[in-house]
Amino acid sequence: MPLRIEQLTGQLQRGLAPLYLIGGSEMLLVQECRDQVFATARQQGFTERELLQVGRGFDWADLAGAGGAPSLFASRKIIDLRLPTGKPGREGAAALVEWAGQPDPDLLLVISCDEWDASSRKSKWAGVLEKAGVRIDIWPVKPAEMPGWVQARMTQAGLQPDREAVMMLAERLEGNLLAARQEVEKLVLLKGRGTVSVEDVERSVADSARFDSFLLAERMLAGQVGEGLRVAAGLHRMGVPIQLVTGALFREFSVLEGYRLAMRAGESETQVFRRLNVWPSRQGPMRTAARRFETERLNQAFQSLSLIDRQSKGMDQGDAWHSLDHLICGMAA
Repeated sequence: MPLRIEQLTGQLQRGLAPLYLIGGSEMLLVQECRDQVFATARQQGFTERELLQVGRGFDWADLAGAGGAPSLFASRKIIDLRLPTGKPGREGAAALVEWAGQPDPDLLLVISCDEWDASSRKSKWAGVLEKAGVRIDIWPVKPAEMPGWVQARMTQAGLQPDREAVMMLAERLEGNLLAARQEVEKLVLLKGRGTVSVEDVERSVADSARFDSFLLAERMLAGQVGEGLRVAAGLHRMGVPIQLVTGALFREFSVLEGYRLAMRAGESETQVFRRLNVWPSRQGPMRTAARRFETERLNQAFQSLSLIDRQSKGMDQGDAWHSLDHLICGMAA
């Protein structure tokens, strides 16, 4: 049975397997699992590592060659096989199955896959490798799980964040685990170990494109035309993909519309803010924005975002960044 990512540490403590198959679309988690296996292997004398990158035209004979090549220093060796598609093909599957049937205590095969769909998980070769070694299936972190993931990362780094700090970081990084790790590391450098407030997080990520995209939405909803245009110009100048910007705007507008509809339906504001992950420092601006924008105006904003998206992909005429400026002026007026 495949292991979950949190079970890997315990398995490595019990003993190193002859091979590891790591699959999942979360590249950071795949990398961390792989590095954890490598670290344990080095402690057990695997001082050499050979990287094999499977791509178009890859010769699977290289796998057997890497295992059979004599070591200059007669040390134990790791074969780091990167299989991005998770599909080795007939020849590759046969080579992997053959390897699994002839384990060598001085060789460790670590296979990592960036794509790991149902057909790969259910394939015969994956089943054979799982029986011969250890398989780790890595699943994407769901939006509802992101705050917990961020909280755990910050705690592991020696930080003691308050809830608002966690929620701000989790929401504004939109499931980008690599960016989340980088922001946690930045907080450690800036603050050191100890408590972290929402203001600390805001200062830490103030120069990131993803944060500035949300900052743009805040300026627009607050009616600050000049500030909104300034932030948009900065994002354009830095070469930030406009899809990242429109994604942040869409989310903020959707939260605002959700809040307006919930208030109209008579729901408890406290519960609505909790459900929509609106922290206290943003609740006042949210109330103000809800009074300024009617449903028709928000619908027009969503239509503009759709146009900008089509323009950015060459599916409609016009310049996407110019259209964004028009949207800012229209929303902030």
